[in-house]
Amino acid sequence: MAFVNFADAAPAALPIAHSAIFAMRRPEAVEPYVAPPQVAPLDALERRVIELARGDGMETLNPRRKRSWLARLILGPQAPSPVLANERLEALRRLAVQAWHHGYTLPASALHEARKAGWDERQIGAVIDMIGRLQPPVRRLAA
Repeated sequence: MAFVNFADAAPAALPIAHSAIFAMRRPEAVEPYVAPPQVAPLDALERRVIELARGDGMETLNPRRKRSWLARLILGPQAPSPVLANERLEALRRLAVQAWHHGYTLPASALHEARKAGWDERQIGAVIDMIGRLQPPVRRLAA
């Protein structure tokens, strides 16, 4: 987008060229507008967390209980937890799990939790759009 300086043409077009409006000092050089560099909303690690969340079920969002000694004796050791150690990435994983299962109809609590963890609206939208693009199209049977 370019800036057009009409101040030079205005005194010649008006009948009163020496008014107080044009007596003000004009800047000698107008700096062109430079757009800020576009930053990708999600980096490679965050995109990988979203892809890994595809295989997680909704039960991974519930808090885990420790097995009793009898359950460990019968069922064996407990499986490793899917919860991530980084709180910000864990909030992203929780948002991605819900987006994989609910699509664009996410609960408001999921969006609030992601905002509380430090994700802004642009990044949340990028997560939901990425998941929407990666999901296969829905095939409907003819009725």
